[in-house]
Amino acid sequence: MSKTAEKEEQSKDKSGFMQWLAEDDAPEIGIASKEPAGEYFRGVKTEFKKIEWPNKEQVQNEFVTVIVIVAIISAIVYFIDIGLDNVINTIKGI
Repeated sequence: MSKTAEKEEQSKDKSGFMQWLAEDDAPEIGIASKEPAGEYFRGVKTEFKKIEWPNKEQVQNEFVTVIVIVAIISAIVYFIDIGLDNVINTIKGI
């Protein structure tokens, strides 16, 4: 196959790929669809009304859970650090 034929075949492949990239698959909502700003924010307000917000008890329970997990992981990392420090100092002979 000649170099010219190879280049033409490659350009066909790229044009198909480039055409696929250029296709407009953006959802027809929000700023991507060039929707007026007022309509966009009305949609945002409507979606916010659909959110089921957690109550105070759920927030407190999840907050405590996160604090406990962070404390446990921090302790594990601390003890691993101390252990590795001792191993390295033993190897160095300090």
